[in-house]
Amino acid sequence: MLVEQMTWEEYRAEVSRRIVILPVGSLEQHGPHLPLNVDVMIPTSLAKMVCEELHAMVLPPIAYGYKSQSGGQLFPGTTSLDGTTLINLTLDILRETYRHGGRRFLVLNGHYENGAFLTEAVELFVREVDDARVVILSWWDQVSDEMVDELFAEAGFPGWEMEHAAITETALMQYFAPELVREDKIIDDQTERMPTYSIFPPPDDIIPKSGVLYKATYASREKGEKLAKQVVGTIVQIARQELGS
Repeated sequence: MLVEQMTWEEYRAEVSRRIVILPVGSLEQHGPHLPLNVDVMIPTSLAKMVCEELHAMVLPPIAYGYKSQSGGQLFPGTTSLDGTTLINLTLDILRETYRHGGRRFLVLNGHYENGAFLTEAVELFVREVDDARVVILSWWDQVSDEMVDELFAEAGFPGWEMEHAAITETALMQYFAPELVREDKIIDDQTERMPTYSIFPPPDDIIPKSGVLYKATYASREKGEKLAKQVVGTIVQIARQELGS
């Protein structure tokens, strides 16, 4: 199911028969307790779980994303793409995979700020072809209201724009890659000022010094497992409905 582990002959035999999943993330700070590649690991891990339910294959992920709009650019390690770069990179991957025979695509996003640029890439792609179908989704948009109530029962739900390096991302990483979570460095934090407008360059008082925007200590592996399974179930339903099984 992982394209990078296939031979060219295996790839040729499968690409036209399977849903092709492209995970897209970023290299961005996620507090003192999580690695920089959280936004890559989560959609890639979800994509692998989806493949257990669907006849699908997973392309190597796009490991860089658009610039963090929540202050992440202030932190060393956050390495971002210009919007046009992300558009062209995504478009080239879709074009090449189409050239090989791929016709059904699921673009699985793990970084909030990527959305508009992935949409533009897909819009440009479908202008060129008339027999491809593409679904774009971000994993957090697939979390059910019931799951939100359960995950945030003790802490309260701050909204997805504040759920950075906090409960859901920490819990998912505890489930997918516990060896990468620095458990002794998990903290609760919160910005004192979150303006309803953008400032360039961003001031350093709009994000906590830790990089954690909410209450990461309320995360657990058990929450991560429940969340992952619910999201994957929803993604599988969407893929079957819109792309076929």
